[in-house]
This record gives sequence, C-alpha cells and structure tokens, in this order.
Amino acid sequence: MPAAGAISSPAMRKLSYAVLAATLVLSAIACSGSSGSSTPGIGGSGTGIAGATGAAGTMGAAGTTGAAGTTAGSAGTTGSAGTTGAAGTTGAAGTTGAGGTTGAGGTTGAGGATGSAGTGGAAGDPCATALFCDDFEKYTAGQAPSTPWTRQVSSGSTAAVDTAQARSGTKSVKFVAASGSGSKTAYIRLMSTSVLPVMPNNFYGRMMFRLEAAPTGDVHWTLLQGSGLIAGQTYHALYRYGGQHPVMNGTTFVGSQMMANYETPDSYSGNGPSSDCWKHSNKIVIPEGKWSCAEWQFDGTTNTMRFWLDGAAVDSLTVMGSGSGCGTATPVWTAPNFDRMDIGWESYQQDTARTIWIDDFVLSKTKIGCPQ
Repeated sequence: MPAAGAISSPAMRKLSYAVLAATLVLSAIACSGSSGSSTPGIGGSGTGIAGATGAAGTMGAAGTTGAAGTTAGSAGTTGSAGTTGAAGTTGAAGTTGAGGTTGAGGTTGAGGATGSAGTGGAAGDPCATALFCDDFEKYTAGQAPSTPWTRQVSSGSTAAVDTAQARSGTKSVKFVAASGSGSKTAYIRLMSTSVLPVMPNNFYGRMMFRLEAAPTGDVHWTLLQGSGLIAGQTYHALYRYGGQHPVMNGTTFVGSQMMANYETPDSYSGNGPSSDCWKHSNKIVIPEGKWSCAEWQFDGTTNTMRFWLDGAAVDSLTVMGSGSGCGTATPVWTAPNFDRMDIGWESYQQDTARTIWIDDFVLSKTKIGCPQ
C-alpha cells in the first residue's frame, strides 16, 4: 500500500507536476516584479547602453580609413615622377651643344687665312712655293743676267743689270729699246726645262716694272710674252701683253692703251697660219714714271689669258678662245705648250728710245699677288 501522502496514480502524478510547475512560474514572476521596481534595476539598463558605446569601438575600425593615409603616402610615389625630372638628363642634350666644339671647326676656317696667303704670300715670300723667282741681286751690274736667262736684243737695244733703280734690294734689269723704225727688241728670255713647261699647261707670272715714258703715237709694243710650239704642229704661237693706241683727253695725251695680242711668228716664213690677233683694253693705260705690278695667267688648257695691273683685274684684257679680231681669218687663239718667257720691251713701228726697269720676277702654279 502507498505511503501516506504519496500519489498513487499517473493522473494524479501529472496533476501534481502541473501544479508544481505553475507554482514555480508564479514564484519567478513574483521575484522578477519586485526586483524590476527597484532603482538598481534601472542602472542595469544603463550599463547595457554603455555596452552599445563599446560598439563605437567598432567605429575605431575607421582607423582603417587612416590607412587612406597610406594612399596619400603612395601618392608620394607619384612624386617619384620627379624621376621625370631626370629628364633634366635630356638637358644633357646640352652636350649636343658641345657641338659648338664642332664650331671650333671654324678654326679650320682659319685655313682661310691660308687662302689669304694669296695676298700674304706676295707680301711675304712668294718664292717659297714658286716655279721660279728672281730679284736679280746675284748678277753682276752692267751685264746681262746669266743662266737661266739669255739676252734677246736687236737694232742696238740693250738689257743689263742696273743699280740706278730697284724695287727691292739694290738691283734690277734695265732695258733700252733703241729708237728707229721696224722691230726693236730688248728682252731677256727664261727658257729652262726645270721651270717650263708645266703640267697642266697653265701658270701665273708677276713682275714689278718702271717705264720711263710710253709711246705717244700708234706704236705696237710688247711688255711680256709666253711662247712655245702648238701641240701636234711645227709652228710656234705667242701670248702677249703690251699696247698700241694712245688714249687722249681732247688734245691731251693720257697714256698708251694696253692690249692683248696673239701671234704665230713662223707664218712669216710660210710655216703655219697667219694671225696677228688683238683685244684692246677699255682705255687702261700702262703706268709711267713709277714702280707698278704686272700679273698674268696663261692657261693653255682652255686657250685663256688674263691680266692684273697693280693688283686689280683688267677684265677687258681677258681672252677666252678668241679676242676682238685678227689680221687674218684665224679667230681661235690656240695656246702653245708654253716653254719660254720673254720680258722687257719690243716695238714694231717707228718710235723713239724706250727705257724700262724690271724687278722681282716670279712664275708660279697659283696667283702670286703684288708686294705691299
């Protein structure tokens, strides 16, 4: 039999459990209600809010935004674009400016000064590079210059070393062409294989001269001439510079007009064509009573001759192929292979005696220039 107070059936036990559970719930509610009405309970609620403040710590994650500072820092890396500044190295292209050093090639231009040696050479020592040079100082006064010169005179004319006049040093050569009619020659001739001919057949000459007085009438005269055989022929030809006609100012004599002349002298004995060609200058007269400078070029490669007087080109005396006219129908001034030079005075008509001095004679492959 069940003990006293025990529950004897399942239904009664379930009922008991239910009553017990209800009792426990009511007890819990009773406890809770009395605690919630107390002020400390409210404080608990405040504490919980403080926990929400702790969530603000999550905002501290905004410190991650601080990592954006890293972004700014990396912008500093952009600053490395300053390396672009290294494009200043491009400035080193200024080194190209050192190409200015190339400008120093202008120093080569100073070689132009060498070119001035054309003038300077004359003022200095033209003999340094000349084919031939003679100031006549080594010869005996009163006698004709000796080798390589030979004297060519006729009709009582003379040519001898003299001390009365000199352009440099103390000596020159004095030429006196005698008075009379017909041809009168007072020359010295340079004919030496060590000097002429030259290859190619082209050379320049220069000499200083002092003419006492020029003819006042129509007298054909020659101051200098170069000659030789025509290539492939047996006759000679001459390139000459001299003069012929008087230049007048009203009735006043100004001077004897200069002239270029081409001649084939063997034609007078029946060998070769006749010529006697001319080209008169444009009223350029030969200077008188002072030392003057004559320069010439005989270019057999192009049948050309040129003349300079006291350093100035006399263009009206330039002949290229042919001149103004000829005594015959031979228009081309065919140059010879030049192998000799004659200098002095020669005339071909009636005239009084003519006196001329010559000094400082030079032949060269390049233009020489006049002394200062």
